[in-house]
Amino acid sequence: MQNSLLEQTLRSLQARLTHIHQGFYPKEILENLGKAGTYASFLEQKEFGLENALQSICAVSKVCGNTGFCVWCQNALAWYLFHSENKELFIKASLGEILGGTGLSNPIKSFAQIESIKIKAVKVAGGYVLNGTLPWVSNLDYGHYFGVIAKEEENYIFGIAHCAIDKLELQENVHFIGLEGSGTFAVVFKDYFLEEALVISHSFSAISQKIMPGFVLMQAGIALGLLENAIEILEKLKDSKNGINAYLSYGNLQNVLKVKEQHKTIQQEALRLAKTPYDAREDFFYAILELKSQAATLLLEVAQIAMLSAGTKGYFKDSNVSKLLVESYFAAIVTPSLKHINKILAKAKGKH
Repeated sequence: MQNSLLEQTLRSLQARLTHIHQGFYPKEILENLGKAGTYASFLEQKEFGLENALQSICAVSKVCGNTGFCVWCQNALAWYLFHSENKELFIKASLGEILGGTGLSNPIKSFAQIESIKIKAVKVAGGYVLNGTLPWVSNLDYGHYFGVIAKEEENYIFGIAHCAIDKLELQENVHFIGLEGSGTFAVVFKDYFLEEALVISHSFSAISQKIMPGFVLMQAGIALGLLENAIEILEKLKDSKNGINAYLSYGNLQNVLKVKEQHKTIQQEALRLAKTPYDAREDFFYAILELKSQAATLLLEVAQIAMLSAGTKGYFKDSNVSKLLVESYFAAIVTPSLKHINKILAKAKGKH
């Protein structure tokens, strides 16, 4: 990444944290992160850019989990397009010239029998006609792009949808306690035509082994970045109020050092896994799921202690430490959530 532009953009991001938490979508900041090279890892290093993408997501998430999540969405979009024949869109997504989201939450949950598939496809000349509603897709606005998996008879197609104002409807149906600035909408497909040029695969199962490990592994960058933020908060507060925080778990210096070591171990494992993005062994994907589970679980515990360490100030409306806390919950529930991961791993253990 271009360090000077990145540092300037992260400073701008730091100054907008309260507004973002209240629902401001940082579109200009996301575009500037693109200019700084934050999404260009796959353009520059092909599949081996997964390691740099992970680190980029971590760096932004350390400052703001909401924006780090959007950076994950954008990198996931670039990751999808890297596996397509549409090199023009891939380049634009990698440079941040177009923005967009992932759109895979519902189908991934449907594959695990958690919910039913929401989008249905019918094959027509030159592509597919899609109908249905995706409840939540993030990093969106009109003009953006996102991934879509739709069921066509017994098959699942995988493509990229364009949020053209005359083709798709974006609905803001709910409000969240955090991640309000993530550009999250329900997306309504009504006889939407997915042209052949935007179809990545006519069978998602044929490409899923290349897509899914990177998709989940990059999510770990959100948790790892938030964890870095939480550790810094603990370090700042460990001696406050005459050292009273030493009576909280992780509150004293010795336990802060222990958390830092745990964070380092998880981060090193994430970077190791990123070196072999196309490892087709089942155990490789299970290792990534375990890693995300470990990162999210540690984050939940440390973010809670950070909140308690801050005391009353942490309970102030829009405090950074309360923002961290609600974002830590999100890192644990974004698909695949901890319970989703546990279901997959329990099923895998039952086979052996």
